[in-house]
Amino acid sequence: MPPNIVSDFEGVIRLDTTAYGLEQRRDIKSMLKYIPRGAAVLDVGCGFGLPTSQASEYFAMSACDIDSRGQPDFIEQLMKLRNIDFKWSQSGNLPFGDHMFDALLLYAVIEHVPDKVALLNACRRVLKPSGKIFIFRAVNQHSIAERIVRRLGYATHGNDVVTKSSLIQAAEASGFDVDRIGYQGWLPENMLPRTLVFSLNQLLVRIPWVNRFSHDFFLVATRRT
Repeated sequence: MPPNIVSDFEGVIRLDTTAYGLEQRRDIKSMLKYIPRGAAVLDVGCGFGLPTSQASEYFAMSACDIDSRGQPDFIEQLMKLRNIDFKWSQSGNLPFGDHMFDALLLYAVIEHVPDKVALLNACRRVLKPSGKIFIFRAVNQHSIAERIVRRLGYATHGNDVVTKSSLIQAAEASGFDVDRIGYQGWLPENMLPRTLVFSLNQLLVRIPWVNRFSHDFFLVATRRT
């Protein structure tokens, strides 16, 4: 495998041991409040598939992604080992039939997509009537952490970040009714001790005005019939 692929994958595994990983597992489990165990769920933009793997503990998972990492065999083998039904997709087109899934999962994906409405329209097509969409880790335009990283000269999410209103507008324009939207993260989540950072983040995202500068949003929405 090329060194960058190995590095990327190791980075994902390391991230899972941080406060980010704790919140990721909590996010996946929170889906059970809206859909039953065993529901058919598609992970859109699955990457190396860590959220997909975690969700497979509760749901019948499928996954797709664009081959942007340059190592399709590795991704396919990884999904096969995890017993995940995986397909490659193209931008704006999901390789599944109409009305196939009870729910869709987009984890740390929406900020990488310039045309969010086009993506969500494609998501709506493969959802069953009244199906759910779960968007986690949509990067907040007003994030304090993003501003700090930008000033330090590191790569950021550029112009694809969202505001609370723009995320709601994209969902509604694509035929979804928003059930819930909220804040995620605040402090740098790759810091240790992870349990302290995780606990502080859960507190900070509940404080009015302070939470407006959180790193991410989550959104749960229902396909409009």
